[in-house]
Amino acid sequence: GRVPNVPITVDAQIPEGPHKTLRERVEIVTQKAECWKCHQHMNPLGFAFERYDDFGRYQLQEPLEHEENLIAMATKKLGANTYKTKPINSTGRLDGAGDPMLDGEVTDALDMIDRLAKSESVRQSIIRHAFRFFMGRNEMLSDSRTLIAADQAYLKSGGSFKAVVVSLLTSDSFIYRK
Repeated sequence: GRVPNVPITVDAQIPEGPHKTLRERVEIVTQKAECWKCHQHMNPLGFAFERYDDFGRYQLQEPLEHEENLIAMATKKLGANTYKTKPINSTGRLDGAGDPMLDGEVTDALDMIDRLAKSESVRQSIIRHAFRFFMGRNEMLSDSRTLIAADQAYLKSGGSFKAVVVSLLTSDSFIYRK
């Protein structure tokens, strides 16, 4: 689907909460009816990435960066203050794939990635998008042999994307493209 524009009546800001994690604060504000119609699809996927901070660093505890939670001031000029922390809840959910191997609860982003990496439908989707990129068009029924050959090249090579590209660029669909 598509993500619609935020309604003009919605103040799309995360509330302050000195004793709450980012997830807890987002959950509070996105439960409103006007927000939930979109966030019901986004939150379960996004929450699986809570183990990563704003810079992509892995973390088990979230610092509650508020003056009430300050434990120690930085001692060095470029040091960082120390704050109380709370454990991170990185559980999420994949829904709507129609594949029982994909849909369901995930413990975190790595669990989600592992599940996606093992999926036949995800693999075929990536190959289809590579086809579209290299051919400059959507696939047609007459391209089915090319897509099957690219998928087989991927499997035979043990998961090499290079094998997919070679298969696509040496196919009749590419050589005789218009």
